[in-house]
Amino acid sequence: MGRHLPALLCVGVAAAAWLSDGPVSSPWANIASKDVEAFCTDIRGVHPGMVDPLSPRFANQVDRACETATEHAREAAAFLDWMEIMQSLVTSFRDGHTGITFTVVPTQLRWPGFLIDGQGGRWVVRRPSSSSAATDSNPPEGAELVGCDGQPAEKFLEQRLDRKTVDWSKEPERIRQAFRAFTTYRLDGPPPAKWCRFRRNGTLVDVTLEWRPISSVEMQPLLAPYLRRGATSRPIDVAFAPDGHAWVRFGNFKNETALKALESELLAKQAMLRSAPYVVFDLRGNGGGNSTWGERFASILWGKEAVEARRLATQSSNPADHGKYWRRSQAAAAKMHAAAAEYASQGPDFVDIARYWRELGDTIAAAKEDGLYQDECCRPKPRPSLVPKSAYTGKVFVLTDAGCFSSGVVVMNTLKRMGAIQVGEASGQNEVYGESVGPFNLPSGLGWYRIPVSIIRQPRSSLGGLPPDIRWTGRMDDDRGLREWIAALASSDSSR
Repeated sequence: MGRHLPALLCVGVAAAAWLSDGPVSSPWANIASKDVEAFCTDIRGVHPGMVDPLSPRFANQVDRACETATEHAREAAAFLDWMEIMQSLVTSFRDGHTGITFTVVPTQLRWPGFLIDGQGGRWVVRRPSSSSAATDSNPPEGAELVGCDGQPAEKFLEQRLDRKTVDWSKEPERIRQAFRAFTTYRLDGPPPAKWCRFRRNGTLVDVTLEWRPISSVEMQPLLAPYLRRGATSRPIDVAFAPDGHAWVRFGNFKNETALKALESELLAKQAMLRSAPYVVFDLRGNGGGNSTWGERFASILWGKEAVEARRLATQSSNPADHGKYWRRSQAAAAKMHAAAAEYASQGPDFVDIARYWRELGDTIAAAKEDGLYQDECCRPKPRPSLVPKSAYTGKVFVLTDAGCFSSGVVVMNTLKRMGAIQVGEASGQNEVYGESVGPFNLPSGLGWYRIPVSIIRQPRSSLGGLPPDIRWTGRMDDDRGLREWIAALASSDSSR
């Protein structure tokens, strides 16, 4: 808890120093105004949507969002005002590739002693497993939220969260972030809800909420199961069960060292992999990274020729669904070079990806005018006359949750093209904007943000966020239950 205090004290000193720039109502108004200005300047200079001919309203939407944030910034009187202004500004883009992370948070928040979790199309009571503060038994664990303060659950949650902290328009965000309706950093004033109604075993029960403070240091590590991200133990490995089936876990596509090690292991065990009765690719919590790993791992199982031929055979016939474009501006080039430097600093396993970003930045920097630069990749190609037979014909499952996002969704699509059955819950939902660069620090030093620099044309079905082929209705971190469930699916004819 104490580690937050020095940062907050430093902010107070910095705020006082900035007052010389002109009259403002409070130090926080000045801080918020400068941070909003910095973020909006980068959005205008870096984001490809600003020059996308297929998104003619994007620039106006940016102007409105930035004007609103600027107006609110003038009224900021406290740290929480600043925090809510910045979060709302970023959330207004409704795009997970445009994000912000706060490096300082309040030391306490309020909650009613329980949270809710999206499970099987419902929001159910779920208490953090190791929280000493979650001692109440009412509402009962697993009870379904019906509504709060006389509003249906859906309406209550949307009004409480949409465009403030959550993009409520996307199912995966509704699944993984609804718990935020039962937390608030504002320790005074009226609570977010006074009472809520729950359903348990067909019986309705009304519960008066008793809001109480809890340490942020205690709460934050407990949120990973709700967010479907953030766990430090997301592994990248493979395990072969006694019955021979393979379970391949992709915790992320950013750790080039671990991914290369897994690739080498699977190549060495390729015969064992291809003789497995079924294979599970576990993409839970995979927030993205280098999407080229999808075809590399798929090729180990099905064969490189089969994977490439299937990609070409299933490509969209609509020209609007093809093409990758980069923002062609000096500001974007600078961000790409910064990304290259960040990768280069991570060691020899990141040399290739660092080189990619450096050369791309050089190309963009050489452009004479702002606009879009079309990448040589992602253009439609002739369909093959014949798709080679796959080297593996057993059942394959790709396990996703709402935390599977960005390149995780791209890899999910690669596996599904080859016949993998998507199980679990809806993956995260991408937009056409991708390849986030960052982190870039706010002037205040209180947080950092990331911004996409590319446009990837693709059909809606490729963006993710759609229901899986077979939905799991329990907790997405119930490893034992999921393994038993998938084993039953593998032995069933109904799972294709």
